[in-house]
Amino acid sequence: MTITLYCEPCPRCVFHAWQLIERGRLLWMSEWECDTCGFGAPETCSRSEGRGRPPEEVRAAVVAAEGTVLLRVGGSGGAALKVFRDSLGMTMQELLSAVRDGYRATPVEARYLAEQLSGAQ
Repeated sequence: MTITLYCEPCPRCVFHAWQLIERGRLLWMSEWECDTCGFGAPETCSRSEGRGRPPEEVRAAVVAAEGTVLLRVGGSGGAALKVFRDSLGMTMQELLSAVRDGYRATPVEARYLAEQLSGAQ
């Protein structure tokens, strides 16, 4: 789950981004690596991580590397909407769009949501 992008001004820096499920939580991580400035060198390369939906630049890198899976959102009972809202922090506008058009999940998000939905029933 890695994509390579080059930063400025050093063309040797490489951006890595990925998602994972650990102990029932959806996590994301990203970092810059450079054979000149080192792996995670202060002020040049950095590592970021968090829970839930990743920042847009991290998600874009994951989508570019792995693609997406179209998930249908909605149905009776409202459990699916709650799972999407709670798991991904979706706004009402995003939820309405997902109900209408589906949600383009990364493969890891799709697996995580499937686990959450099976536990919600």
